[in-house]
Amino acid sequence: MAPRLTTSSYAVLCLLAIRPWAGYELTQQATRSLRFAWPKSERLLYSEPKKLVQHGMATSQQESVGERSRTVYTITDEGRTALA
Repeated sequence: MAPRLTTSSYAVLCLLAIRPWAGYELTQQATRSLRFAWPKSERLLYSEPKKLVQHGMATSQQESVGERSRTVYTITDEGRTALA
């Protein structure tokens, strides 16, 4: 059974279809490009990619940046199919 995707799920998938994003970058991009049409909390924007990973629509990878690490999310073929 396919997971039920929300408007937020589709919005994040659209951003991931452009390119892979770290959680912070994804939140900033959504705020810049969607804030008037789709005002959502930052908390939701950080949790939505994790939900997409659980459903197999995105993958996550830890990346080191200096002494810090960040999670980068990438859309999967299943995510692209759901988006289509």
